Amino acid sequence: MRKLTATMIVRNEERRLPACLASLAGVADTLAVVDTGSRDGTLALLAREQIAGRFTVRLAEATMDGFGTARRRALALADTPWSLWIDADERLSAELRDELRRRLADGSLETCDAWRIPVDAHVLGRRMTCRELAGRPHLRLFRTAAAAFDDAAVHEGVVLQPGARIGDLAGVLDHHTMTSWRDYLRKVDRYTRLEARSGSRTRAAWHLWIAAPATFWRQYVRRGCVRDGWAGLVWAGTSALGAVMRDARILARRR
Repeated sequence: MRKLTATMIVRNEERRLPACLASLAGVADTLAVVDTGSRDGTLALLAREQIAGRFTVRLAEATMDGFGTARRRALALADTPWSLWIDADERLSAELRDELRRRLADGSLETCDAWRIPVDAHVLGRRMTCRELAGRPHLRLFRTAAAAFDDAAVHEGVVLQPGARIGDLAGVLDHHTMTSWRDYLRKVDRYTRLEARSGSRTRAAWHLWIAAPATFWRQYVRRGCVRDGWAGLVWAGTSALGAVMRDARILARRR
């Protein structure tokens, strides 16, 4: 009996996807994938997974109108009792993989309706230790029929039914969020465009001038990226740059 679907959004993930899928082998039965315009070998890779029989692949293609909308499309493809939200640059740690296998086998997953998973971020090859990036729990595993995604353009989240029971898993999900600064900057560009287009935020003109120093101080000092050396400095600086790009686009759109 198939029990778990891994839901994801992909676009040009040919390089990152194999490690993600290797970590899911033996845990996920189905891949529910929304492709938002891949031009590399992503779709061919998924077709090979289907042919090899390692996963059942349920695929939809769509334009990127926002992450919340795309997540809902992926979740609608899930056909198992449980769904795991994962991205191509994420991997189940060995401990998390073993924990999920055990809970799926012994039925202990059923004691809750959703589960939080601690996420460790990796920046430029370094496992980060600063606050927010090290072991922060995210609600990623849930009963398919008892959850939905909100409609946020970015920073989307899971909405559970009232009274849902939430548990915490011990195993870690490894998020290789920045393996290349140039690639990550393209991601920031895409995110800030979506956020500005959504109209979910407004900004006063003066905010543009404080966005960079305030964001850098919050990431580098308050959240402790200073402890992570060069990777922490790059992360804080890129976060500051992203804040300026977002505010500038919000102001430009308003005008």
